[in-house]
Amino acid sequence: MIITNIYEELREALRKEIQRHNFSGQNVSIRCKALSAKEAIGKPDNDDYPIIKGKEVMVEAIFKGAKGQAFTDEFENANYHVEDLLKIELNINSRRAGFISGLNAVFRHLKLCDKTIHCKDTEPKKCAENLLKTIGPRNKVLLVGHQPRFLEVLASNYNVRVVDLDQNNIGREIFGVVIEPPEMTVEAISWCDLILASGSTVVNGTITNFLNQNKTVLFYGVTISAPAKILNLNTYCYCGH
Repeated sequence: MIITNIYEELREALRKEIQRHNFSGQNVSIRCKALSAKEAIGKPDNDDYPIIKGKEVMVEAIFKGAKGQAFTDEFENANYHVEDLLKIELNINSRRAGFISGLNAVFRHLKLCDKTIHCKDTEPKKCAENLLKTIGPRNKVLLVGHQPRFLEVLASNYNVRVVDLDQNNIGREIFGVVIEPPEMTVEAISWCDLILASGSTVVNGTITNFLNQNKTVLFYGVTISAPAKILNLNTYCYCGH
């Protein structure tokens, strides 16, 4: 499945809900803005999260009081009418982040998904600690996207490989695991027996690498909330709100 087909599937699902609930033509808007690190994840015990280091931002959309969020490395503040989400060109990460956060907000308002707001403070650590109960006995785990608390827990219990897009991470050894470049993704997928992939892959356009694999795949985080419902994907977001 190519990435443009996925976005069209997401748009079509949104279009049906707009028509079903008569949102079209109403003076309702979606305000997308980037949150500060403190607004997004509070004050966790560790400062190694990408959003704290300035490598990512959290975009938040609000629709009729419901909030939807999406992680991205690029953003633009924007104010969309709900129908604009059906027309904006999804050719760059910043626009895809606006679309996905808006989709999450609309679906959250309609109670079609939950956990669209990121956990804060001590919750990211609690989320990581619960991860072992969720994935159970495994041998080889591929972590897509350097999520430091996940890697810390996984590296102590499994054989782990990590692929990441951040050039500053690639080649570094973190918790005993060397971070690999995205070019190693295909080989790492072949190696593992479980893929734990960041939901932000739906924003950066790499999600298709992890679909239709003969492997167990879990997408983690708030970004993937509504897309996962639409695309019927397995998710993990223990402490999301």
